[in-house]
Amino acid sequence: MAQVLLLSAASAKDESDYNRGAFRKLRESAMIDTFRVHALTNDPVVADVILFAELYGAGTYFEAVRNHSFVKNFREKCFLFCSNDLVIPFLPGVYASIEKQWSSARTCSGFYLGVSENEFVSLTSPANDLPYLYSFVGAVNNAPVRRHLQTLTHPRSVFYDSSKDYQRALYKKFNADEERDYWRRYAEISQASKFILCPRGRGVSSVRLFDAMRMARVPVILSDDWVEPIGPCWPDFSIRVLEKDFARIPELLETREAQAPQMGRLARAQWEEWFSGPVCFHRVIEWCVLIKQRRRLPERWARFLPYIQYLRPFHFRHLLRTRFQAWKKRAAVTT
Repeated sequence: MAQVLLLSAASAKDESDYNRGAFRKLRESAMIDTFRVHALTNDPVVADVILFAELYGAGTYFEAVRNHSFVKNFREKCFLFCSNDLVIPFLPGVYASIEKQWSSARTCSGFYLGVSENEFVSLTSPANDLPYLYSFVGAVNNAPVRRHLQTLTHPRSVFYDSSKDYQRALYKKFNADEERDYWRRYAEISQASKFILCPRGRGVSSVRLFDAMRMARVPVILSDDWVEPIGPCWPDFSIRVLEKDFARIPELLETREAQAPQMGRLARAQWEEWFSGPVCFHRVIEWCVLIKQRRRLPERWARFLPYIQYLRPFHFRHLLRTRFQAWKKRAAVTT
C-alpha cells in the first residue's frame, strides 16, 4: 500500500481541462477507487509517492513542477502523470505519448485524462451490421501518416479531415452549438464503424485509440514509435500496422471483419479494467511504484539524462521560442 500525495503545480485559478483536468480526474478516481489499495495523504513526509498530475498549465517543460519545493526536497518519490503530446520526461512517471526511443525504466506509457473528453463518446453495441468497415475523423495535417491514410479508398469507409474544425475548437472559436456538432460528428461516425484508424498525431499516441476502446470498437494503430501501456492484452483487441504498410489496411480489415464484434467487446472490457474512472488512479500509482522498484540509478543523477532531448530540433526551437517570449514579457514589465 502506498501513501499518495496527489497535486498539480498549475494555477488553481484556472480549472479548465488543459490546465488542471488530469489532476481533477485522478482525484475523482481516487474517491471511487475500486481497489482501495493506495490512500491519499496531504503530508509529503509520510507519502510514498508524490504525484504531479499535469497538462499544459505547469509550463511548457513542466517548469512549475521542476521548481516545486516537493521536488527539491523529496526528489526520489516525485512522479509525473502527463497526457501532453510532446514531452521531455524530466521527472519519472506516466506519459501518454512517450516515444519508444526515449522510453526508459523511469517511464511508463499511459493514457489521456482531461484532454478533449467527448460527452458523445459512449458504449454502443459492436454489431455485425455496422455500415462502415473503418473510419477516421481528425486533423490530417498533424502527422505524415495521416496524409497517407487520406489516399486510401474503400466503399465502406469514411475519412473526414477536420483540420479546420480542430483549429477552431482548439482556439475556442466555436459557439456552443458548433462545438457540440463537432464532437457529435466524430462520435457518431466512430460508433458506426467496425474499425477505427488510430494514427499518431503530433505525439506518438492518440486520444481516439482510447475513445475506440470506450466505444467497443477495434483500434487500428499506426504509430511505429508508440509504447503500449503495461497491462492490457493489446494483440487480442487491436490491430497494429507499420506506418509504411498503410496501403494494406483495407484488405487487412476485410480479412478481420468477422472478428470485429468480439474484439470490440474485449476492447471495452480492457478499457474498463485499465483506464476507466474507478480504476485509473490505482493503475497510475501501481505504475509509479513499479518505476520506483526498478530504479537502479538514483533520481538525483538520472534527472540529468533527459536534458539531451533539448538537442532535438523540435525541442531546441521550442525552447528558444519560449525563452524569447518569457524575456519579452519581463522586458515589458520593466519598461
